[in-house]
Amino acid sequence: MENEVDAFWAFAGLMDRMHKNFEMDQKHIRNQLMQLRDLLMIVNPRLANYLESHQSDNMYFCFRWVLIQFKREFSFSDIMRLWEVLWTDLPCENFHLLICVAILDKQMNFIIENKFGLTEILKHVNDLSTHIDLEQTLISAEAIYHQLAASQDKLPRHICAILGMQVLESDDAAASREGSPTKTLAL
Repeated sequence: MENEVDAFWAFAGLMDRMHKNFEMDQKHIRNQLMQLRDLLMIVNPRLANYLESHQSDNMYFCFRWVLIQFKREFSFSDIMRLWEVLWTDLPCENFHLLICVAILDKQMNFIIENKFGLTEILKHVNDLSTHIDLEQTLISAEAIYHQLAASQDKLPRHICAILGMQVLESDDAAASREGSPTKTLAL
């Protein structure tokens, strides 16, 4: 940014959103990686199962993506666009996790066909830097969100919570709560 004032306030806004990622206990970042794993299990169970069978389901190879919200993955102009999208919190607050899912979904065949383990996946993910098509990734991530939203009533409650979808009990579920722990999900 050419204007120092704009640069300062953009940085202040960025740190407001991401400061928890830099806490010493890394609790917040680990939580996001587990949310990413859970989303991947719903969106792409084949890849999720592959990662689990190759001791890679901790999603540590996505650490940098989540930590600095893709700063190293895109050009300056692309990262400014991406952050502007992310800062809207639309379609959901954790849209960055759906972006991760979209990128991994696109890389699934390459990872599985090459029988990558954690080290190779990490190298491959790092090598994607500046080679990810932002526009296509945003389109894919938004499509994933809308597919999940359309089947919201079939999603586990914690997935709805990750995506910021309101979890409501139906009247029937509230009436039968004592007999059954099942809840109905709705926007």
